[in-house]
Formats: sequence, structure tokens, C-alpha cells
Amino acid sequence: MINKLLNRRSHRTFLDEEIKSEDLNLIKKATLQSPTAGNLTLYSILEIENQEIKDKLAVLCDNQPMIKQAPHVWIFLADFNRWINYFKYSNTEEKTKIKIRNLGLGDLHLALQDTIIASQTATIAIDELGYGSCYIGDIIENYEEVQKLLNLPQYAVPATMLIFGKPKKKLETPLVRPDEKYIFFKDKYKIQSKEELEKTYIKHENRAKKNNSLPFNNTGTIADQFYLKKFSSDFMQEMNRSVKVFMDKWCEKEK
Repeated sequence: MINKLLNRRSHRTFLDEEIKSEDLNLIKKATLQSPTAGNLTLYSILEIENQEIKDKLAVLCDNQPMIKQAPHVWIFLADFNRWINYFKYSNTEEKTKIKIRNLGLGDLHLALQDTIIASQTATIAIDELGYGSCYIGDIIENYEEVQKLLNLPQYAVPATMLIFGKPKKKLETPLVRPDEKYIFFKDKYKIQSKEELEKTYIKHENRAKKNNSLPFNNTGTIADQFYLKKFSSDFMQEMNRSVKVFMDKWCEKEK
């Protein structure tokens, strides 16, 4: 298991066949064993099988054809809707004489923790069974359209998407990650100096330079590349707009 974790890669192309049903059931069982706050399981998972929905998601999630081509597409929702409804069905408010409060960002944060933990457990199970997966963070864009497409209630919001299946090919190129000494801090957060930050991302920069992919004719830094490709991008602006919409909606008094 530890070797699979150390050598894990994201897979974006898959064979045109579904995972065996017995393996899919194992992935589901493993996912449900994830740690969860107070044993509440504050998440739901949408299994997207309808091809028309996959096609629309591929467009909404920054135009990524791999979504509509993936054998399996799971959308992980931070979900408090189930418990709110159960409170109502159980007449909990009347029995306890305590009014159901409006949900806040703390509730959302807790649900998001549950949801992301569950999604990572799913990826580990997928890898362990010999399959491959890829996270799609762009599911948090275009909330209004995603909400309508998936019929999402107020207290069920997208956290992440996972596409998976049998990989078309084995990926040999190792991942590039910072050395642990630049990520693990003892007791208190450390503000890193310019020199430390350069060392943190030197492996990323060397690979990009080797591939001639750094900006400014390969003379820029990996910070320049991230700034241009991600940080200042249109899709990051849309993500921030979209997330604010569903966070604001989450905190509204229930309609």
C-alpha cells in the first residue's frame, strides 16, 4: 500500500470499459469507511452515468473532454441537507424546544472536510484495485448551472469530482514535489525567505526549464508560470465567484 501511495499518478485517459461491479462495490465500501466528524457522514456522492450530463459537465468544468470520456464520474457533495430534513421529519425542533438554526460557514467547513477525506479514500481504493483516477477541481465553477443540472438543494454543494477507470497506459514519470523540510513545520508556521522558496520549488523549476516551458523564453521562474497559467486565469476568477455564490446561499436563511 505505501508504495502505491508513494508512486501514485493522476490518469486522464482510460480504456472504454467500466470497472467490474465487485470492484466498484469495494471502492464504495472503502469510501464509506472514511473518517467523518461525529460519525455524521456529511457528504453525498453522485454517480454520473447519463452521457448527456457528462457532456455538459465537461463544458462547465473548463472544457475538459476527459470528463465525458471517463467510464466513471463521481461528484462529491458537502451535504448537510440530509440532516436538516431528518431534524424536520423527526420533529426534533418541537421535541427539544430548540429552534433549528441557520447553517454557517463552520458547518460548511466541517462538511467539506468529511467530503474531501472521503474522496481521497476513494482514490486510494481505486489505486489499490489497479485502476486510475484524476481529481477535477473545476466542478466548483459555474455553480448556478451545476446546481440546476444536478438538482442540488441549498445545503448540498460540490466539493470535488473524481473521474476513474482502467488507465490506457502506465505513467512512469515520477511526480515532482517539494522536499518535506519545506512543507512540514514544527509547532508554528514559518514564513519562508526568498532563498527558501526558491529551494522549495527548485525541482519544479528544473523540470519546467528542461521542458522549455517557463515563461519569458524559458528565463522566468515557476512562480511566473503559476501566476500566468493559474493564479491570474479566468477560471480562477470564476472559481472564486462561484464558490462565493454557494457559500452565501448556504448561509442564507432557508427558504
